[in-house]
Amino acid sequence: MSLSDKTLKARDLFSERLRKMLKEHDLNQNELAKILNVSESTVGKWVLGKSMPRTMGLIQQIADYFDVGKSYFLEDAPAEEPAALPSSAYRYVPASVAAGSLTTIEGLTDLPLVTVPDCMLGRYARNKNILLMPVNGESMNNVIRNGAIIAVLTKTELQQIKNGDIVVVSNNGDYTVKRFFNDKERQEFIFRPDSSDMSYRDIIFSYDNCEDLQLVGKVVMYNVTL
Repeated sequence: MSLSDKTLKARDLFSERLRKMLKEHDLNQNELAKILNVSESTVGKWVLGKSMPRTMGLIQQIADYFDVGKSYFLEDAPAEEPAALPSSAYRYVPASVAAGSLTTIEGLTDLPLVTVPDCMLGRYARNKNILLMPVNGESMNNVIRNGAIIAVLTKTELQQIKNGDIVVVSNNGDYTVKRFFNDKERQEFIFRPDSSDMSYRDIIFSYDNCEDLQLVGKVVMYNVTL
C-alpha cells in the first residue's frame, strides 16, 4: 500500500528542515546520530526523506538540540513577506503638465501625497522639495512619454540650471515642461521641445518680457513604460 500524500509531505518537510539545521550548525549525520543515540543509517533516512522519527519525544529532542520549536519540523513555515522597500511621501499634482503647449494647473497648495520607493529617486530621495507631476502631450516624447510621471526639484535657482536641462516653468499660472536654453547673446530664455514630431516649436521669452515667468523646478526623474 502506498504512502499517503500527507505522510510524504511530512517526510519531505522534516528532511528539508533537518538538512537546513545540520548545515547551519556545521553538524554531520554521524555526529547527530551519536547525540540522539540512534544509528547513522536512521539519520541518513531522515535526511533523504525516506522516514522520520517514530515518536514525538525524539522529534522534541532534535528540536531542543537545535533550539527551535518542535513545530519547526512538523509544520509548513508561513511564506515570508517580501521586505518593504524604503519609501517616502511626496506632493503630487493631480493634473497633467503639458508636454506640448502651456496648460493651466489649478494651484499647487494642499496637494495630495503619494509614496514612492527611495530607489526610484536615488540621491533625491526624501528631498522635501520634490514635486511629482504626470505629463501629457508629445512634445517631449524623445525622452518623456505621454502619461509619464516626472519628479521636479522645486526651489531651484536659475544659475543651477544648465542649457539642455529639462524644466517645468509657469507663465501666469500656465505650466509646461521643456528643455531650457539661455541665449545670452539674444537675451532670450528658450524652452525647446524634444520630440519626434517636428511641428512643435520653441517657446521663447525675452529678458524684457519674462516678469510673469517662473521656474517651477528642474526635472530630476521620469518613469518610462516600455
